[in-house]
Amino acid sequence: MTDFMAWLRGHLAQGAVAPRYIQLATAIETAIRQQVLAAEAFLPPERQMAEGLALSRVTVSKAMKLLEEKGLISRQQGVGTRVAMRIGYSLDKDSGFTAQALRHGSSVSNRWLLRTRVGAPAKAAAALGLAVGDEVIKLRRLRLLNGSPVSLETTYIPPRFLPEPGQLEHSLYALWQSRGIVPEDKHFLLKAVSCSDEVAELLNVPCGAPLLHITQTSRNAQGEALEFSDILCRSDVYEFEVNG
Repeated sequence: MTDFMAWLRGHLAQGAVAPRYIQLATAIETAIRQQVLAAEAFLPPERQMAEGLALSRVTVSKAMKLLEEKGLISRQQGVGTRVAMRIGYSLDKDSGFTAQALRHGSSVSNRWLLRTRVGAPAKAAAALGLAVGDEVIKLRRLRLLNGSPVSLETTYIPPRFLPEPGQLEHSLYALWQSRGIVPEDKHFLLKAVSCSDEVAELLNVPCGAPLLHITQTSRNAQGEALEFSDILCRSDVYEFEVNG
């Protein structure tokens, strides 16, 4: 953090004509964009920042408010101020979560909770064109961005499209691509929900926090259902893009 304060002092010493709080906000925004500050990194306390930069507390507070309004930082009483973690995710692209996150320069990993065969529950069976109780592959995993959990994903797949679920470690779509399986048509249903106790613990967010609930059905060019997914996404991380 000492290095970051020195970086800020150097940036502010360039003598811009804007008000000091805007100069400070711009400097911190630049640090975030250039990854001088990593996602979810804590900023120094406002008092420490004011003393270290020879600024008033009011100036620092106004800069923090501006950054918060832009969605670049999050402030939580008793916890501190940290860099917000954001991922722009396009529902129009053929690529999945892993490929899109990697293009944003983020590191991506999974925490597997389940990779097994089960009888299809009613909702998954209807989406996949199967009978209730027909055998399906069930995957349940936490998606991690830069080591932090950002979504909880439960996916059902007909066994012929993933005969050995234990072999899946990283990207499902990358594995499918290597086998000539291409999701050509995707249907999404999105709604806002509040976080349950179980999910709050898994995603490391407060119980009742707002989440985005997505149900997704993907099909190949022949119209065969490849997957039915039920996904809970942290609303403070995801920014979804849809083109008309």
